[in-house]
Amino acid sequence: MERRSITIREVAADAGVGTATVSRVLNEPWRVSPATIERVKASIEKLGYKPNFRARLLARGNSGTICFLLANRPFISSIHAEILQGAAQQADIMGVQVVYTSSRYSPNAAPGEIQMPQILAARGLIDGVVLAGTNYPNIIKAIEELELPYVVFGTNYVNTDGNRLRNAVYVDEETGAYQATKHLISLGHKKIIYIGDVFFPWHKHRYEGYAKAMSEAGIKAEPPVGSMQSGSLQMGSDAVEELCEAGKQFTALFAGGDIVAYGAIRALRNRGFVVPEDVSVVGFNDDELASISEPPLTTVRVPTEEIGARCVLMLDEIIRNGEHPAEPVTLPVDLVVRESTAPPKRS
Repeated sequence: MERRSITIREVAADAGVGTATVSRVLNEPWRVSPATIERVKASIEKLGYKPNFRARLLARGNSGTICFLLANRPFISSIHAEILQGAAQQADIMGVQVVYTSSRYSPNAAPGEIQMPQILAARGLIDGVVLAGTNYPNIIKAIEELELPYVVFGTNYVNTDGNRLRNAVYVDEETGAYQATKHLISLGHKKIIYIGDVFFPWHKHRYEGYAKAMSEAGIKAEPPVGSMQSGSLQMGSDAVEELCEAGKQFTALFAGGDIVAYGAIRALRNRGFVVPEDVSVVGFNDDELASISEPPLTTVRVPTEEIGARCVLMLDEIIRNGEHPAEPVTLPVDLVVRESTAPPKRS
């Protein structure tokens, strides 16, 4: 006997919500509380409800498959792994398959010279691509030449004109950096230095948030310190060494990334400083090590899984609407206060 299909009304009744709420959980989960999402998902799993997204895709002549492309970054980066996880979870809810691949290319290469992954170059295998990692304008042109719908994790997009992309998901880095700096100022710190390579837009925007908070408090914003040439961990260590060798006075460091913060803490310890008793340190991202580092790191939490989910939802919108681009989305961030910050020592 053929099993009867479960309807969205039955899911709503089991979860104790309206059908519109179930639809939002499936299509716009950021508009629903976490508790409601969990309740609806539990009902979906219990009843065996299967959204008919795949049938809709096949009816349109699509493959029902999208690609998550991680460019110019190692996959060991926990931030991008969490973004992929969020993308995969949302795609699973929608009945869409996600395939993962990676790419490395020069920012100076002509679009036609970029060696694109075969799954992108072979037409018809995928319906679109979520582009994460560190990316440059040339790969956008290369993907457009393939006539593939795409969405970009815009925070890590490096462009010289500073303009925001359409078809992109961002996080509110400037506000997060502003909150982190205000936290240090509220503890009594005035000698705060930002570590980050402002050639890269994410470090630049975080420095701007730092500078805004310092200016509002009537405190001079120091120039940023650091270079990404040797990687984030080494940048944090090198910045502390540079500051100490120059005799620079500071009671707090705001690192433009958690890994940068770990490098800075390591260098501070090597020089006999104790965090946070001698120097407070704040990071950015709230990666998986932040809560278990020593000391647990005060940082700005980025909604990584929501980034992935919103990228998939935006890509689906673009696929459905043909060539019409989507407006960029900016997601909020939160300051997470842990044990790496404290009031400065009295002179």
